[in-house]
Amino acid sequence: MALREAKDGAWTYKFFEDLFADPAICIISYCLPCVTYGQNAETVHGPAGSCVNHGLKYYLYSCICLCGLVSGPTRKALRGAYKLPAEPAGLGAEANTDCIVHTIPCTACFALCQEANEIKARKVTAPVDPRPFDWAPTPSSAPAPAATTAPAQADMSKGEPAAAPAAPAAQ
Repeated sequence: MALREAKDGAWTYKFFEDLFADPAICIISYCLPCVTYGQNAETVHGPAGSCVNHGLKYYLYSCICLCGLVSGPTRKALRGAYKLPAEPAGLGAEANTDCIVHTIPCTACFALCQEANEIKARKVTAPVDPRPFDWAPTPSSAPAPAATTAPAQADMSKGEPAAAPAAPAAQ
């Protein structure tokens, strides 16, 4: 595979068109996506030696179809570091595209291939978004909702029954 010249603001490898740019990455991403994700996440987030943990986390979340929660923030960090556009276009708001593209089973391996090829082309050696490894999904940057309190409950204790209303007087 001949490496292409990477430029800020544009993907070096297209989402659908360059899927087979590196056949080895394509096959691994299709058959064992957790391996490709682990390698990508270790490069993007660090720490060194965390490839297996990242890959296992991806695998576990993909078992319940939520791998987008794990891999979306990694794609977003890569896009942010190199000012890359959300791709493919048309998946909704740009903020959600990264998670959506990894959640759709048909496109998850395409996204992993694109990210792996991009990391390889840009010769990324140091983490672009360093963070300690955590088993929980990466939290979004949205502010936490304000705390709410439950309304007070009515007194439900057993006590003296309330007096029954008086019957109307007969005439």
